[in-house]
Amino acid sequence: MHFTTLVASVTALAMSVSAVPSPATPANTRYVQLRLYGEPGCSAQNLGELGVYGDYVNSCQSFGDNEVESVSFEYAINNCTVSVYTGDSCDAGAQAVALNTCLSGDEEFHSYEVFCSSL
Repeated sequence: MHFTTLVASVTALAMSVSAVPSPATPANTRYVQLRLYGEPGCSAQNLGELGVYGDYVNSCQSFGDNEVESVSFEYAINNCTVSVYTGDSCDAGAQAVALNTCLSGDEEFHSYEVFCSSL
């Protein structure tokens, strides 16, 4: 009877070890979450959330074809910060977005950069 219990315990342990998720790496870690809007004020024309992962940190990124007029900075880890730009290549109209706030500009935002000093 003890042998059967031992076999069952070892089998259960082996199955639980294989179910443990792999550790997060910088490439697949969500450092920042933004929500984009097509109107000022972060209330109308919700364009959806934008999760920024390790591969997109500390470099300029485009909002693509989205007409972004306001940005809500919803979540960050490692004290990451966000700047949005009116220029396509993070080259004009820089504005910092504070965590848990909405930023609306006089012009559409075309690019953004997430800065994480720990990476």
